[in-house]
Amino acid sequence: MSQQINITYDLSEKDWRTFYNTYYASDKRFKLRFIYGTGSWIVGVCGLLGLFDNQLVAFGMIAFGLYCVFARQYLVNKAVKKVKAKPQFPGKIDYTIDQDIFSGIEQRQEFEFNWETFYGYRDVAPGLMLYLKEASFFFIPNEAISTDDKQEIINFLRLNKVLDLATK
Repeated sequence: MSQQINITYDLSEKDWRTFYNTYYASDKRFKLRFIYGTGSWIVGVCGLLGLFDNQLVAFGMIAFGLYCVFARQYLVNKAVKKVKAKPQFPGKIDYTIDQDIFSGIEQRQEFEFNWETFYGYRDVAPGLMLYLKEASFFFIPNEAISTDDKQEIINFLRLNKVLDLATK
């Protein structure tokens, strides 16, 4: 059996916000929404400047465009607000990781998972994201772990054939 990695880290609101931003940034639908929203907003402004006569449609296009452009930030704020409502916010992670099991305590909840239960992982700029399913993840900030331990965790993931979502 290989080494066991222990990670203990006090989370901040910035950590939560950073990882939710990263989570939503990886969703291609938000990139398309941003493009459609920007186009809609520009056409709406042109409509107000005289491109077409119906100002109600122009205002509607501007509103739709702004919604599309800011939808991702709205969802990040909503997710952080939900986490902040918990009494144990901002929280602390206490993970124990080895070749077979990912376990620990997060927000006073104990858990234990073998690697086969994971949907995938992403090695992203702020750290490591470990997905139990497409919309549920654990995260490990880079500040909480050494480069060698991070690489060892990635080796555990590859050894257990957990999908690298960055290549998907």
